[in-house]
Amino acid sequence: MKQKTLLATAIAAALMLHTFAVTAQDATPAPSADESKAKSLDTVTVTGSRIRSVDVETAQPVFTMSRQEIQKQGYVSVGDILSHITASGSAGYSRSASLTSNTYAGSATVELRGLGAARTLVLVDGRRWGTNADGFTDLDTIPSSIIERIDVLKDGASAIYGSDAIAGVINIITRKNIQGGDANVYYGQFGQGDGAKQQYDFTWGNKIGKLSYVFSGSYAKDDPVWAKDRDFSRYPLGPRHSNSGLSGFGPGGLILNDPSGNGLKLNPGGDPTKLGDYHTYDPSVDNFNANQQMMLINGAKRKSLFGKADYAITDNVNAHVDATYTERTANIQIAGYPLGTGTTGLVVDKDSYYNPLGSRQGYTTPQDVEFLRRGVETPRLTKNTLKTYRVGAGLDGVFQIGERNFNWDVSGFFNKNKGDVFGTGNYNLINLAQGLGPSFKDSDGVIKCGRPGAVIAGCTPVNVLSGWGGMTPDMLNYVGVNTNGTYGTQTSGLAANIGGDVVQLPAGMVQFAAGLEYRREAGYNRPDGFSQTGNSTDLASDSSSGKYNTKEAYAELNIPVLADLPGAKLLSVDLASRYSKYSTFGSTTNSKFGIQWKPIDDLMFRGSISEGFRSPTINDLYGGQSQTFDSYTDPCDSRFGAVASGNANAIAACRAAGLAPGFVQTDSTGKPVSAADSQSTTPFLSGSNEKLKPETSLSKTLGFVYSPSYVDGLNVSLDWYNIRITNVITSVTSNDVLDDCYLRGIQSACGLFSRDTKGQVVGLVHTLSNRGKLETEGYDLSLTYRLPKFSFGQFRVNVDTNYVSKYNQTLSNGVISYNAGQYSTWRIRSNANLDWSYGDFGATWGIRYYSGLKEDCSFDLNGGPECSLPNYVSPGQGVTPKRQVGGIAFNDLSVRWNAPWNGTFSVGANNVFDRKSPIFYTASSNTIGNSSFVGNPAYDIGRFWYVRYNQKF
Repeated sequence: MKQKTLLATAIAAALMLHTFAVTAQDATPAPSADESKAKSLDTVTVTGSRIRSVDVETAQPVFTMSRQEIQKQGYVSVGDILSHITASGSAGYSRSASLTSNTYAGSATVELRGLGAARTLVLVDGRRWGTNADGFTDLDTIPSSIIERIDVLKDGASAIYGSDAIAGVINIITRKNIQGGDANVYYGQFGQGDGAKQQYDFTWGNKIGKLSYVFSGSYAKDDPVWAKDRDFSRYPLGPRHSNSGLSGFGPGGLILNDPSGNGLKLNPGGDPTKLGDYHTYDPSVDNFNANQQMMLINGAKRKSLFGKADYAITDNVNAHVDATYTERTANIQIAGYPLGTGTTGLVVDKDSYYNPLGSRQGYTTPQDVEFLRRGVETPRLTKNTLKTYRVGAGLDGVFQIGERNFNWDVSGFFNKNKGDVFGTGNYNLINLAQGLGPSFKDSDGVIKCGRPGAVIAGCTPVNVLSGWGGMTPDMLNYVGVNTNGTYGTQTSGLAANIGGDVVQLPAGMVQFAAGLEYRREAGYNRPDGFSQTGNSTDLASDSSSGKYNTKEAYAELNIPVLADLPGAKLLSVDLASRYSKYSTFGSTTNSKFGIQWKPIDDLMFRGSISEGFRSPTINDLYGGQSQTFDSYTDPCDSRFGAVASGNANAIAACRAAGLAPGFVQTDSTGKPVSAADSQSTTPFLSGSNEKLKPETSLSKTLGFVYSPSYVDGLNVSLDWYNIRITNVITSVTSNDVLDDCYLRGIQSACGLFSRDTKGQVVGLVHTLSNRGKLETEGYDLSLTYRLPKFSFGQFRVNVDTNYVSKYNQTLSNGVISYNAGQYSTWRIRSNANLDWSYGDFGATWGIRYYSGLKEDCSFDLNGGPECSLPNYVSPGQGVTPKRQVGGIAFNDLSVRWNAPWNGTFSVGANNVFDRKSPIFYTASSNTIGNSSFVGNPAYDIGRFWYVRYNQKF
């Protein structure tokens, strides 16, 4: 399953280096007893290693952001802070994911290297933070007020931390050793006057004898931003195509099966029971802009309480305890439900009082009406409340055996996430069927369900073909249904660790760390019970639950090989290995080898090679199946599909399927879709897979750190990385299934869907699978320079840049998808900051740069302003027209003043020049879950002003 020779090779290399050291270096006298006792025990554990050391430089690259640096930014939530580091990809779930109405709604995640949130391990003080059943950590459940610093390990670390650390590790270090307190007030909003953010927090700490403690509380509120208030999101496909992507589901009724066969739309203000008040449906005029009812960024509230305490039992033994409570509530609104015969299977009965083609109108052959109408009176609202409870406790200490120093700790933690998803705007299909059934006006003038002499008690007839407001409150109360689902996870763990000195070598002391860990994960998802029956318009999904446990043992060794020699001021190797036994799939062993070499004091070379793995999550294995309205492009569509660009494989396969040239994918009204990646008109099915295997990975890094002594304050680092993942657990999209069938000739994929009598795709099923490989490669460049102090102040420059040279996905059939530079994998992301301080004043100027991207063409497929690369050839897929989108830079500015009463005022603006983000049509397909609009959610949506005040006590 993985390269089992890695640890053996690493040990052999270490022994060879040690042998060379013994022969090349004069014997060094053993330290005296007094020198050994004088050795400081005030060591630290650096992210990426379990060995405590006085040296914070390690064999793997670690990016660190201090509390002071965070406070110079305009971001206050952990999700926003981490989404803007250069190693972060476009987040899979964010507050811009407006169509998300499940357990992820309103959550914030981060994807290091763009490899997915489940492949990034999030720690708090070196211990796992709770995840949801999909393995995602909602970063906004971590209060930013408790942060002392954030370490980002840009390397695989399964040998150190276990599963999920394939892309890297985020370790949030909380505040400690506080004497006194501080309070912060923050307020900001966009230049358009919306999207206000406010946060208030208070922290207090003290030391009383042997006891030290820290307490913090915070409250934050984020107002929503509406799609109609931004140019790029006002229309489904942006301002250049304001009439494209609109919906046939509008506030006025639409009759699909009218005698003319063209569709009839109710006139504004018309009587829906009179056929004369309808006109022939014209998509260019009658379609509805659902974005007018949608949020671009959802609203949210966050509350948190945090406390930690340490008690020195003896000089060498310490007890510690910590507890956290957070509550995050997200409110999301999208347009009213698209009611229709296709989405509900219902019709307006021929004997309904409101049927303009029915028996009441005197037709000799009355007919049922197939219809479309959007529930504009009751937009769909989702309120997702997530409560997190966490408590941890343990003992730690130090001791000596002879001249050897050791440290130890035992600890345990319990993390519980409990969520509720409340929704409005869906419909009770049982009541709706009765309300659309036979009805009549009784002698008392009241319209009633049923027939004279056979009234259906409690039923309210529904005027579903009416215009905006025609659905009365009584009708809406009868057919409307609220939904309420619950979900949760529990993570608990026990750990025992020991570390310290092993043996004195000529180059220094060999150090080790070893330990045992036990972890249990459990989770459940219980969607609304009524929805599970299929009798609601809410997407049906199974109730699911599952659990697993893992038992692990690890060991880590640091071996100094050379020291204080010409050409080798330092040479050391790090070895680590972890054995993990999972109750779900068995055991795995993952190892790591790292090396440090300092030829001179100013220069250090470093490198590592490490194995990694990611176990299938609870939802991966036991999540059941759920309905979804996917966005997809039919390869056989003659306007936007692969046949339109001349793909020979697609043309042949579509002909073999019996689809004539000129075939088009249609929307809910039966009309040709107006753009690629249009939403399905019937629900598809997605789901879990109990047969999934773990992902495995191999990560490599190589780089250097240069701190020239002749340039005081200058530090430069450059690191190369390569990560290869096999047995990738991936959600196969609808486009994947269709492309596999028609472009790649995989016959098994052709059996995962069918076509109706008109040739439209229906009944498509896609589940999780271990599908192919994923490889990314690139470089991280970091430069910090503290300039000499001038009479007019101190300047500091900080540049952090990521360059992606490769991001390739190899599918199970061997076809490689080259994604570097494609939406949304930037070739270059760079953050540059210039900080100035002078006495009590200071300012920071920042530039965030994103390189240009390519995306699949949605318009002008044969070339034009919206398709600049019409002849672009994708390996293995033939001609796939692309659109080139240029790069963009956002400028940020903050100014601060330290008041004489220990207060600090800050004022600033992100995107100070109000740069407009480029349009990305690929984003609107929502295929990666991060946006519902033609804009990349990683980009700014306008100038954002803020003020901040900090008061120390």
